[in-house]
Amino acid sequence: MSDLVPIELKPLQVQHAPAMLAWMHDPEVAENLGLRSEPSLDRTLAWLAHAEGDPSIVALAIECEARHVGNVIIDRIDTYLGTGRLSIYIGEATARGMKIGQRCLKQVAEHAFETLGLHKLWLTVHAHNARAIAAYTAAGFAVEGVLRDEFMLRGKRCNALLMGLLRKSVELPSQAA
Repeated sequence: MSDLVPIELKPLQVQHAPAMLAWMHDPEVAENLGLRSEPSLDRTLAWLAHAEGDPSIVALAIECEARHVGNVIIDRIDTYLGTGRLSIYIGEATARGMKIGQRCLKQVAEHAFETLGLHKLWLTVHAHNARAIAAYTAAGFAVEGVLRDEFMLRGKRCNALLMGLLRKSVELPSQAA
């Protein structure tokens, strides 16, 4: 997989649940997401059903070379403020470190700002997740604050960064014309 391989964002659906469950059992994914309970297929399916019916959630599968390699979620969408929380992970271990997440961030920002009409995307990331922080920074996210001792990592507290991306920070296709 290289930068030339197209990445597609598609609606997250029931057929994605087995891969999602497998990824939640991967210690690297579970640790970085801060999972608090044992994942199960029933919980995964219930979350997918909830997300499908909730207008404050946009759940997308990341596909690369027709393979589901990760997910990107915009939730806590506030239409009054025009904000949404972003979560992204590359679950497929063989697809990590290939800048798929970083490339996907540009697509999801365009979707959030152009299609959803949001003004701002925000996220939290634990301070030790250097790969994710680098990807967010490269996509234009800025650190807006430090949430002290907000995250549990390997049984120890660590800081989490609050990061945000404003619509005006991104050159969208309609602005480039």
